Amino acid sequence: LTAHAVKHGCAGVLMLPPFYYKDVSEEGLYRCFSEVVQRVGDTRLKIYLYHIPPVAIVGITPKLVERLLKAYPGAIAGMKDSSGDWNNTKTFLDAFAKDAFDVFVGSESFLLANMRNGGAGTISATANVNPRAIRELYEKCGGVCVKRRRNQKALGTSASTPADLEALQARLNVVREVFSNKKFPSMIAALKQAIAIYTNDQEWTRVRPPLIELTTEQAELLAAELRAIGFRWQQ
Repeated sequence: LTAHAVKHGCAGVLMLPPFYYKDVSEEGLYRCFSEVVQRVGDTRLKIYLYHIPPVAIVGITPKLVERLLKAYPGAIAGMKDSSGDWNNTKTFLDAFAKDAFDVFVGSESFLLANMRNGGAGTISATANVNPRAIRELYEKCGGVCVKRRRNQKALGTSASTPADLEALQARLNVVREVFSNKKFPSMIAALKQAIAIYTNDQEWTRVRPPLIELTTEQAELLAAELRAIGFRWQQ
């Protein structure tokens, strides 16, 4: 699948560690990623390591990244950290961002902190319903956040002050908190329910098992909470 993606011009592949077996060694993980790079055998390959221990259990460590970068500097392009632990993200930023290793956070709640410390941005599920606001902070931070990665270009001029950026981040956090409410069966189901609400198309509520859709009561609660924060879906 990775070879197919590269062949068709995909800019990169987001790759989970193998997670069927737990408590595998770092050496085993290194060999797994190494084999992918070697079997694809294409200099266009760009791998973004996916660290999501709440789901995969098997994680990505700084030492593993260091080994992979040393062996395949052209192929290992960055990572997505969905640990939800800012200290973990900061560890990777401090170790690798200066070398143009792209670190993306899995939640926009950490977007401002990530950008201020040389990160590349965010890959977030809630970007499906709140893309403009997330992009606004990303772009405005580009002209203000001063701790930059090597060779990182400014995203444009910005008159935003640190307080402006903090306000944008706070607004993103409010929206994120609604969709991550534990009263809903999953964030994915809540996001799809929101799209169904704003498009008036109930087909959007469908999720694939083992996920389940929101109940009528949960859907009403979501709609009420979105109204309460003045949320408007903007594509």
